Amino acid sequence: AKLNAVIDRLSEDKFLSFLDTFMKKHCGDFLISDGESFALKHTEVHQQYCRMIEARMESTLKSCGGEFSPAEFIAILVGRSSYEPSWRDFVDTLAAVEDFGEFCKLMRQKALEAA
Repeated sequence: AKLNAVIDRLSEDKFLSFLDTFMKKHCGDFLISDGESFALKHTEVHQQYCRMIEARMESTLKSCGGEFSPAEFIAILVGRSSYEPSWRDFVDTLAAVEDFGEFCKLMRQKALEAA
C-alpha cells in the first residue's frame, strides 16, 4: 500500500506536467546527427533532470514513512513493471535518471513526437 502511495505522489499530474514541460523545452537539442556526440550542454540538462526527479523522490519517500531508499524503490518498480504495464512509462522516466543513454533516447523520442 505504501508503494502505491509513493507512486501516486510521484506520478501526480502536476509533477508529470512539470517534467513534460522541462523535456519539451530541451528535447530539440537532443536531435543530433548519427555519429555526432553529445555535448556538455546535454550532460547539464541530464543533471538538472536528475536533480528534479531525485529531490521529488526523496521528499515523497520521506513523507510516506521513509520505508525505502531511492535505490530500493527503483529496484522494486523495475521488478513490478514487468507485470504492471501501467508502470512502464514511469519506470522509463526513472531509468533516465540513472542512465545518460536512456535519458538521451527519451529526449530524442520526445523531440520526434513534438515534430
